[in-house]
Amino acid sequence: MLVLFFEIPAVIFHYLMIRRLFSVKRSFFAHLVLIFISFLMVSMIIFIGDWDNLPPTFLVYLAGIQYACTDSRAKKFAVSLMLASTVFAWNAFLDNILKTYGTIGSMVLLRSLFSVLLYLLVRFKGPERETELGNSLWHLMLFLTLAPSGIVFSIVLIPPIESREPRWLLCLYSTLLFLSLLSFIGLLWAIAVLSRQQKLERQSLHAEMNRNYHDSMKQQHFEIRRLKHDLSNHLHTILYLPPEEKEDYITHLLESPGLTQKMDYCGDQTVNAVLSVKEPMMREENISLRLKLDIPEQLPFQSADICVLFANALDNAIESCRTFPKEKRFIEITACHQKGILALSVKNPALLLLNTGSPLPSTTKSDSANHGYGLRSMEEIVKQYQGSLEVTSVGHVFELFLYLPEPLKNLR
Repeated sequence: MLVLFFEIPAVIFHYLMIRRLFSVKRSFFAHLVLIFISFLMVSMIIFIGDWDNLPPTFLVYLAGIQYACTDSRAKKFAVSLMLASTVFAWNAFLDNILKTYGTIGSMVLLRSLFSVLLYLLVRFKGPERETELGNSLWHLMLFLTLAPSGIVFSIVLIPPIESREPRWLLCLYSTLLFLSLLSFIGLLWAIAVLSRQQKLERQSLHAEMNRNYHDSMKQQHFEIRRLKHDLSNHLHTILYLPPEEKEDYITHLLESPGLTQKMDYCGDQTVNAVLSVKEPMMREENISLRLKLDIPEQLPFQSADICVLFANALDNAIESCRTFPKEKRFIEITACHQKGILALSVKNPALLLLNTGSPLPSTTKSDSANHGYGLRSMEEIVKQYQGSLEVTSVGHVFELFLYLPEPLKNLR
């Protein structure tokens, strides 16, 4: 009983490590499940040739992660396999060495110390909780995990061959287990590096979107000044035209592209700038634009964030429409700002698959490695405002829906 008491720190730090690596469901039972599998993991004694403890504990651990966490299935399986194999490798290393040379007290102490060190490693050098590398990279990580995992399971599950030099055999097994342990730590570090690289790429994309926003605002300002100048010239011309020519001139003037292009779609200048840039692109692609905007005034969000949300949603919709015949191309935008909440819905025809366990859809683009940063940038902005982003697909109609609550300082 005293031994179990001293394993409590190891259980706590393992539970905190799971919470650091995964997004956990908001339910008390889910946290109880994680505490239970943490206790199983750190307290299980594993000896070479042991079939009684390792397989059931391993399966229960993986099942617990799958149930209690909300990340994609590929991420949950890959990272939980790494984590379980890392702890199993250390426990097997300790249990088989200390069975001969140590005591139970030293074993418990070293297990707790290892849990603390592993948590600190994950906390300061490991991947962030929101890390999502995509199914292809998670499958690669899972494949790279199989070799060291196979070593751990082979050593633990296969009974040792009779040898006249059991110490040499124990030394060999311990060395392999320790090397496997280092491999798992290296894979966790690789995930962290890939995560930071993707974060930098998303930040670069966000900065590019900001530049595009400012460029579109400058272009809109230039168009307004040019239109004002041209209109002044046209009015002077009309003033001196003969009466019989004025009507034809005015009719031709009203049909010119500069006057037919709408520039004020709602009360927010950022949304106006994005739509004034995207609408000509839609006309060129023969895409029917349906607008239902109820935004009477400037939105109380960062202009760059609104630009990223609207521009990325429209870029993805335009790209998707290109895969359909011209008569079936449409984009329907519904936006409303009421009672401190901005709601945005974008519908368009699409041929795509929704990822199981992920809120983001699979891409049909050939450059799938670079695609998806737009949606992930949108997801990060939505999380920043504590909002929600959802995608649904009914038939061949795709809908992106999001809502953003106003920052609290704007509601006071």
